[in-house]
Amino acid sequence: MTYLFPILLVAMGAYVLYGAITGKGRLFSLDNIKDEEKDRVKKLLRILYVALAVIMFLTAVVSFGQTVLYSTPLSHYEATEQYSTDFADIIKDGVVTYEGKDYEVAGEHDVSEMNALLMAANAAHPDAFTSESSSASMFSCLGTSDSQNKVAQYYKEVKVLDANGEQVYSSTFGGARSDVSDGSFLSKLYGAFSNTLLRVLSYVFMGLAVVGVVSLFLIIRKFTDKEKEAKARTYSSGQPSMPSSAFNFDEDEKK
Repeated sequence: MTYLFPILLVAMGAYVLYGAITGKGRLFSLDNIKDEEKDRVKKLLRILYVALAVIMFLTAVVSFGQTVLYSTPLSHYEATEQYSTDFADIIKDGVVTYEGKDYEVAGEHDVSEMNALLMAANAAHPDAFTSESSSASMFSCLGTSDSQNKVAQYYKEVKVLDANGEQVYSSTFGGARSDVSDGSFLSKLYGAFSNTLLRVLSYVFMGLAVVGVVSLFLIIRKFTDKEKEAKARTYSSGQPSMPSSAFNFDEDEKK
């Protein structure tokens, strides 16, 4: 599902490009176009469809790049001062022991480390959290908002920032970090395409796509034969979906 949008864009772009190359299909329905302008309109439409296909492909690339490079912001967890105050009895020289392993209270922690600190505190002081102490993870839903609030006061999630104070991201492929320049392909992509640049490009391409669709409408409108269009409307509105005799039940009963 994460890559559904760029995949759809590529599929749509391929369909439009195929139509532009072959000049056939529903994209070139010129029934109401003036007869003397059909060749000209077809040329204009082929050019416009090629442009739209290219825009779709570029939008798909940008969307894919945003997903791969900037969909996973990095963060870490830290124990709050409230944790050190309320659970001072289980902290020995700045370390908490849980299930045979030692965990530093101070500093940065990943999800598993922070969960171990919370579980150790919960084991020693279940009244400080909730009676449902059998939960496998203190980050999971503990049943009530009151229980969640009790847990939340003992840790905080902190964004990982680079030297410029910008959010650090991890790529969905390879796990490359946006703040590490190691010469790899993903690292070069991070250096060449910032999150802001990709967002701007996405807006630009979407704007161009809108302009292309509007241009398509204007071209069709300009070269439409009004008489043909009026006749087509009259014909379509004058054709009943079923014969009126199909609902003449009285006559059938008399017979």
